[in-house]
Amino acid sequence: MRSFPKVTHTTRRTFLALVTAAVAGAAVTGCSADGGGDSLSRSKPVEVIPPVDGKRALVAYFSVPETDDPNNMSSEEENSAHVVDGKVLGNVQYVAQLIEERTGAEVFRIETAKDLPLEHKTLTDLALEQQDAGDRPELKATIQNLEEYDTVFIGYPIWWYDLPMPVYTFLEQHDFSGKNIVLFSVHGGSRLSGTDETVAKVLADSTVIGNAFTISRDDMDDAEKEVGGWLDGLGLS
Repeated sequence: MRSFPKVTHTTRRTFLALVTAAVAGAAVTGCSADGGGDSLSRSKPVEVIPPVDGKRALVAYFSVPETDDPNNMSSEEENSAHVVDGKVLGNVQYVAQLIEERTGAEVFRIETAKDLPLEHKTLTDLALEQQDAGDRPELKATIQNLEEYDTVFIGYPIWWYDLPMPVYTFLEQHDFSGKNIVLFSVHGGSRLSGTDETVAKVLADSTVIGNAFTISRDDMDDAEKEVGGWLDGLGLS
C-alpha cells in the first residue's frame, strides 16, 4: 500500500513575509497571451542527482485550471488547462502527473485556504495585488512528514514574472534543509523568469538542481515527451 504525505489542515494562520523577490520588466502575467519562447529551458548545465526512490520522493505543485468543464472552453481556460481522457487538469498538474508516473513519487497539491477565483481577469488581478503587497496567502494544508523525503519536485505556473505568492508561503512554511529540490514550471512566454534563482535563495539550506524544467502552455501536447527527456537527463527515470 502506498503511503501519502501527512498533512495538517489549517483554519487560521499568520505568516511573516520573509523575502520578496524583485520583479523585473513590465507587468505581464504568465497566464496571459504573452508570446512564445522555447518550450524547454535549462538554466544551467545538466546535473545528475542521486537515484530517486519513489518512496522517498515528493511532487508538490500549485496549479489553477480556470475550469473543470472540457466542453466549450474559452481561450483563457484552454491556456490554463490540459484535457486528458476527458478530464481537465491544470497545466502544472499535468506535468506533476507525468513526473509521478515516471518516478513513482508521492504527490501533494499546494492549495490556498480560501478558494481562488476562476474568472481569468479576477484571478490575474488578485495575483498581482498579492505580489505587490508581498502577501503570503494561507494554505489549506501543510506537510507534516517532509523529513521522510530526500527529493522534492516543486511545480508552479509563472505569474507576473514570478512565483505565485502561495508558493512562497509553501516554501517558507516548510523546512527543506538537506533536500534535493527539482523545479518545474509552465509559462506563457517568459520561461523561468529567474524563479529558479529565487527558490535557491529562499531554500539556501537545500540543493536546488540547476536544470529546472519549463514548458510553454502552447506546447502542452508535447509535455509527455519533454518531461521524459528532462528526467532522463537528470538520471531520474
